[in-house]
Amino acid sequence: MRVAVILVSFIAVLLSLAWLIYKPAFDSAVAMAASLAALCSSFFLKREPKAVGQSQQVSGTSVGIQAGRDANVRDIKNH
Repeated sequence: MRVAVILVSFIAVLLSLAWLIYKPAFDSAVAMAASLAALCSSFFLKREPKAVGQSQQVSGTSVGIQAGRDANVRDIKNH
C-alpha cells in the first residue's frame, strides 16, 4: 500500500511539473505544490500493524467473557 501511494504521488509530481512547464500559471503551480506535498508526506506513512488475536486469562472461579461484537452476559452462570 505504501509503495503504491509513493508511486502515484511521484507520477502526480511528474504530470504537474510537465503542466507547470507547458503552461505556467497559478493553478499549475498549486497542483505542483500539492502533489509535491503528497509525495513528501507519503514517506511518513507507517506500516499497518498485523492483526493481533484476542487472548484472555481467567483464574479461580471467575468467568471470562470475550467477544468480538456485542456480548450478552445475563445468562452466564458460574459453575
